[in-house]
Amino acid sequence: MAFAVRTALLFVAAALLLGARGPRDPLPALLARMRAAAGPVWRTQFVSVSRVAVGDATTVVESDGSGLRFTLRHCVSQLCQGTYFDGTRLYSVDVNDTAVPQSQRGEPYLRALRSIASLTFLGSGFARDGRHVDDGGTVMLGGKPYDRLFVVDPQAIAMEVFVDPHTALVRYARDVDGDDTFAYLHYRDVDGYRVPFEVRRNGHVLERYDDRTPVVAPFVPPAGFKPVFDGAPRPIHTEASLAIPVFRCSLGGVTVRCLLDSGNSGLSISSELASRLDAPVVGSFHVSGLGGYATQVVRAGPLRIGNASFPSAYYVVLDDIKRFGYDVVLGADVLGNTRVELDAAHHVVLLGAHALPSGTTTRVPLAFDNFIPVVNVRLGALAAKLAVDTGDESNINLGSAFYAKHSSLFAATEERAVGGVGGSSIEKIGTIPSVTIGGLDTGPQSIGMTETLRGTASGHLGAQFLANFRVLFDYANSELQLSP
Repeated sequence: MAFAVRTALLFVAAALLLGARGPRDPLPALLARMRAAAGPVWRTQFVSVSRVAVGDATTVVESDGSGLRFTLRHCVSQLCQGTYFDGTRLYSVDVNDTAVPQSQRGEPYLRALRSIASLTFLGSGFARDGRHVDDGGTVMLGGKPYDRLFVVDPQAIAMEVFVDPHTALVRYARDVDGDDTFAYLHYRDVDGYRVPFEVRRNGHVLERYDDRTPVVAPFVPPAGFKPVFDGAPRPIHTEASLAIPVFRCSLGGVTVRCLLDSGNSGLSISSELASRLDAPVVGSFHVSGLGGYATQVVRAGPLRIGNASFPSAYYVVLDDIKRFGYDVVLGADVLGNTRVELDAAHHVVLLGAHALPSGTTTRVPLAFDNFIPVVNVRLGALAAKLAVDTGDESNINLGSAFYAKHSSLFAATEERAVGGVGGSSIEKIGTIPSVTIGGLDTGPQSIGMTETLRGTASGHLGAQFLANFRVLFDYANSELQLSP
């Protein structure tokens, strides 16, 4: 985990002077004292809450942690979003509790910090698989002696931990090769445990809790917007006349047309359908596309697609999608909770899909930007990051800012008027000799630039481009599968 701002340290390695106080406890005895002083924090789930007033609104920050795993959510009224760490990887979590990976790699620094915060290194199962705690002797900090430990985990950054010898509680921790120092302050007794209520990084408040409560219930990762299938997953037929995947579904018992849109960061509903369902308003949101506007968030459902049923959820109200012929837009909350296959040749969508046949399939790593999948491509010789957007009718659609920097990429030979969420615009269209994705060269392709296109990455891989393939979205494994 990287921090954008580095400030003065509470102390630096040069200030650590070896102490000369008397004999200290042997390491096993010191660890035993630490366990007794704090209580078995490492095997207990803690729910911690802080409240931050911003203007007239109060944001509730809630963290729920057990061992290396934790969730952190920022809540305004009923709407909460944040992050989830599974002990290895970090995920973004949206208002419907859908989690998508923030990166394809593990987070060794975050794992190290969680090991200290949860005292996992004191647990009986820590010393295996190359993990160990070493005695670092006694050091003086600000004229006071501390017992120093080195906590080593092959999957994490090695940490120095400084323990107050009088209380046997962790006071400071630091990455042995870094320049961030964490201070654990204001310990309180809570139901037989002793835990800090404030954590500072380099002298600045990182966490300050109003409440910290141990709970008996097991830790539950983000539940997401999970479907329940009535029998084996069955294909859903899309409208053959459209490049984008539109099909029949029902929301709140009302049969409507739905768009599967990987360029949508959640779920959306037309204002007309929200009114028909009398869906309760639970919050506000700002949407952006070819334009932008402030709108509401409502609670609606259940949703049924083919033989898959989804629970009630939060939907962003869109004032301008009814004109496109659909009432519901299904984005990351559907794609992030089940593997989805698009087969444009046969005009079907399959939820709960299996992996595509390995012999003919190209696997492309996915990254996520605000819950929208992004891939690396080559446009001719130019490297670019493009959002995979099944809701964009274009082939390849670049943003104007990116095109302004690379205007030699293609010459526009035609223009067309386009519409989208928040407004309308002009798309300038030309051709490009080749597009390469995942090592697969697709040859000459139509390419465009939309003047007011905002949002993710440098542009979009749209529905027309994806129609060249059977496409499998596998968000859980950060992968896009393409089979010609």
